[in-house]
Amino acid sequence: MKLNRRSFLTLLPVAAIVAWSWWFFRPTAPSTSGGFPFPVTWNGEQATTINPNDYRLKIDGDVPNPLDLKLVELYAMPSVQKTLKIHCEEGWSADVPWEGIPISNLLEQAGLSLKDIAHVAIKAITGYSRTLSSDEVADLDYMIALKVGGAPLTVDHGYPARLVAPARSGLDWVKYVVQITATSN
Repeated sequence: MKLNRRSFLTLLPVAAIVAWSWWFFRPTAPSTSGGFPFPVTWNGEQATTINPNDYRLKIDGDVPNPLDLKLVELYAMPSVQKTLKIHCEEGWSADVPWEGIPISNLLEQAGLSLKDIAHVAIKAITGYSRTLSSDEVADLDYMIALKVGGAPLTVDHGYPARLVAPARSGLDWVKYVVQITATSN
């Protein structure tokens, strides 16, 4: 069957609606972290396996006392537990129980006062990064999560550490965090 131009142009919007429907309603890969299921989606990063013995979280930039923290050191730090909503660009959202260290606490440990922060870049081992404002860093809900649902993060959810940024879309929740770089005023 040969389509003429008019038939093609008539079918084009239908094809666009079908493609959009498939994208919007397609199943996402289910994942369970600590018995707590929520979808896994990718924002330019792909699942990255990190050896826990080799992992380091670097806190650098305009800090008086740069840090190079091992995973066991992060787990030994005081943490907070909060159920926070993640909103995905794909149309889903979920209230998820996170556990981690507020970014402000990590920066204070590196010797940087909250009043001196201009912005902070959060970088993944993959090179993916996002920048937070000083107001976001001061918010105790913004954390480097180590656990979800009471268990360590899975690789799909950013093991060993991921940014939790509740006022931002899921695209900004950087997985596989290895560096926090602060810029002061």
